[in-house]
Amino acid sequence: MPTTEELIQDIHSRVEAMDAEQKAALSDARLRQIVTELFADPSSEFVRKFQFGGQAAPELIGTKYARWGLNVADIEFLFDLQESLRGKSRPDGSSYAGPSEALTRTFQQVTDAAYISDAEIRQIDKRAIDNLYPRVPRTAFGLSDRVTLKRGGAWQDTRAYARMQRAMDTAESGFGNQLIGAQYVGELWEGARRESQIFGLIGAMEMTDPTMYIPVEVDFPEMLFVAENTANNSSEYTTTKTGSNRVTVTAKKFIIHQMWSGEMDEDSIVPFIPFLRAQAMKAVAHYSDSLVLNGDDTNAGTGNINLDDADPADTKHYLAFDGIRHASIIDNTANQLDLAGPITLEALNNQRARMVDFTRLVDWGHPNDKNDLVYIADVTTADKIALLDEVLTYDKYNTNATIFNGELAKILGHPLIGSMAMSKTEADGKVSTTGSNNIKGQVTAFNRQGFKVGWRRRVKTETERLPARDQTRIVYSLRMGFGRFTPTGSASGIEASDTLFDISI
Repeated sequence: MPTTEELIQDIHSRVEAMDAEQKAALSDARLRQIVTELFADPSSEFVRKFQFGGQAAPELIGTKYARWGLNVADIEFLFDLQESLRGKSRPDGSSYAGPSEALTRTFQQVTDAAYISDAEIRQIDKRAIDNLYPRVPRTAFGLSDRVTLKRGGAWQDTRAYARMQRAMDTAESGFGNQLIGAQYVGELWEGARRESQIFGLIGAMEMTDPTMYIPVEVDFPEMLFVAENTANNSSEYTTTKTGSNRVTVTAKKFIIHQMWSGEMDEDSIVPFIPFLRAQAMKAVAHYSDSLVLNGDDTNAGTGNINLDDADPADTKHYLAFDGIRHASIIDNTANQLDLAGPITLEALNNQRARMVDFTRLVDWGHPNDKNDLVYIADVTTADKIALLDEVLTYDKYNTNATIFNGELAKILGHPLIGSMAMSKTEADGKVSTTGSNNIKGQVTAFNRQGFKVGWRRRVKTETERLPARDQTRIVYSLRMGFGRFTPTGSASGIEASDTLFDISI
């Protein structure tokens, strides 16, 4: 009688010998039958306790990549890393050969991703949308001529542009070929929006130019009471105007720059691929949250709300543009309160009262959809709020309401989120360079409809081998913008946010 380990090894050897079509035919039902025959007591009901693999492509079954837990996005990421190293010097003086035959074959089987040059992307779209990403149908490009693509390491002619909407920076050129339609690129961006607590709540739109005007659903024309026109020469009715209901969004560039020590050979890097992708996604999620919440372009020795008494490094992410907190702490100081005491439900309710534009009849603080108004607090203050008797906590409504990431409770029906992107501060609502000074809590309420995110290039991954250091650099880059609606054209007219600070915790 063979041992369990011998049986498992035998099954594995048989699977390894199968071709792709045979592996695809090895269904869950067939696996159940095989295991039942080998292990289950015929007189008892067999139950499979675990469902492994998720939505992994059948082509991965039996490969070393499946054994390491890689999915399609991981395969694309690994292939892109290895392809970028092709021809680069190794520490021993030899050169990287690029993806292995096994990886290339697997890549070709599981993905429709392809490589295309910057020049060809410009031929396809003269406006050069930065990251042609898999959403625009090929008919939108109006192509009549075939172009050359590099797919799975081999050049071929194709018109398959259905999954191509990811591009280069229009100000840059000569960076070679870029992977188009790659699943891992979409997962880095969409995954980050899912993981985020604030960034994902704000509507996002594609930017076709570095600076765009993005519409905001607010302000409306006046309805007039008029008499019926009966004469053939009646005067025209009085016209009414809709105010400016758009925000200006300018794309800014952000990068995550990492150094990887040692070899980048396929077998060496495979175990770390899911980890690298997960960490990149978490980083994009956190810093995108912080960016839209804490943005302040004040680059000086004092005054920045994120570093009040020091000059921020020029590369700090929050210097890109002004964000939600800045609107109420700096721009429209009527929408703030120095609480100078413990948090109360009355103080939270009064935030809503300050978020009203009586001139234009827009009530940001009392939206029809209660989920449009969101309270963001540092995690300590959020925990204090959740203990208020009047606050409905998560455990009492979680089966009957929309739940946002990090949501702890509902304040008067509106979500309360505790976020690490919101720091404790000094008494003035700004963060001190001296950590021991940051002992006060803070709460910002904002209406999601008053802000917009624009993306001009989703996450792009590039690598470079540095043989003199025996290191490889991995750079994730993206371009995005942020817009805040103001009916007056001035930041002082922003009414869609309000901040409580100097909260005793």
